[in-house]
Amino acid sequence: MQVKAKEHEIINQSINPSKIAVYNQEFLKNSAKYLGIHQELNEMLEPVIKSHYFIGCRWLEEELYIHVSPKEHNGEFASYLSMFIECLDDPIVSQKLNDTYEIFFNEKWIDIKSSEDYLTPFLILHFLQIVKKITLKGLKKGYVTITENMTSKVKGKILINQTIKTNHFKNRLDKTVCKHQVFTVNCIENQIIKTALIRCMKYLSSISNNEEILRTYKQNTNAFELVEVCDVLESDFSSIKHSPFYKDYKQALELAKMIFKRFGFVHTHNDIGKTVKIPPFFINMPELFERFVEVKLRKVYGNLLIPGYDQSNGNAYSSWNLRPDFIVEGKGLIIDAKYKYWFENNDKTDRFKDDYQQLSLYGRIPEIKELIGVKRDEEAKLIFIYPEITNETELTEKAFTCEYSNSLFSNIIKIPIGIKVR
Repeated sequence: MQVKAKEHEIINQSINPSKIAVYNQEFLKNSAKYLGIHQELNEMLEPVIKSHYFIGCRWLEEELYIHVSPKEHNGEFASYLSMFIECLDDPIVSQKLNDTYEIFFNEKWIDIKSSEDYLTPFLILHFLQIVKKITLKGLKKGYVTITENMTSKVKGKILINQTIKTNHFKNRLDKTVCKHQVFTVNCIENQIIKTALIRCMKYLSSISNNEEILRTYKQNTNAFELVEVCDVLESDFSSIKHSPFYKDYKQALELAKMIFKRFGFVHTHNDIGKTVKIPPFFINMPELFERFVEVKLRKVYGNLLIPGYDQSNGNAYSSWNLRPDFIVEGKGLIIDAKYKYWFENNDKTDRFKDDYQQLSLYGRIPEIKELIGVKRDEEAKLIFIYPEITNETELTEKAFTCEYSNSLFSNIIKIPIGIKVR
């Protein structure tokens, strides 16, 4: 049985919160880690279930799962896939996408409509981008053991029994069956990746008609032209030793393993039809939006700092564990990406009081002021960036210099950014 919902809305279907709590207390306790399902009180002071800013599928009870779809506004939906594609194209941000989604392969899989499968596009696009990085650097080579029937020469170990049976019985005394190693790109790691690429091929047309995606796929497969396709077993992954010189291979093989788990370790394709089986998963929309904003900001400011990721500024500022999303050195800017639909609540500023207070505290921290070039007795410029379900818009430096007309506070600006609709 399915319960449908959209991002950040009270779920109207009849669900017994106490029954869910009994079924999986840990799920409700750590709800933000999953789909953000939590209990809150309605006007009648009765517990209700409300979705958070996550999309995906997750079991609530033994035979009841929830399916949360992207936010809708005026008949259009936030395009999580377009944001993800743009993040993948950025060489820095593409390294930070592991927290944007999580998959629970060990849980019971869910039957769902093919059109509602948000998971597989993420896996395939992420995989294509990592493989593209591998092809640009050059394929890894490894030693592969082969058996060869050689003429007038020997190499490696002579296989006596096979030589007698294959050659001597047929009076071919000039030929010898040998077992030896060759250093080649046709190693097990590349064979697994190429096989996974081919398994993705049938699905690509259902993801997007984006020419760049198809071009990336063709470039990847062309680079693996000398690599053979193989039958992949789950045990093959445990025998692979990862090298620090080929860091991208580790991530590519992890994604390949997810793809094989999704499609099966046999040469079948289970998306031909109206329904598919997928593992429970979630897509963390606030984290994805933050990375999307980072891509846009990097195009404007080369001196952008991300305290949560930059090693030199990874620690929280002050004893209150405060860490803004972005700061711009020397520009007096502190920026917070808020995946909240402000345009729906223009008359309810008090709903975002905590956000205003949080951003204001960032502007009072001496270490941050020093980094952004603001004196202790001056105000930093505080900026909210929030989503609008419109066609994508680019950020410009000019947007950070004007005052937002509806702002109730000095030096606080709210800037909308379009997140491509679908």
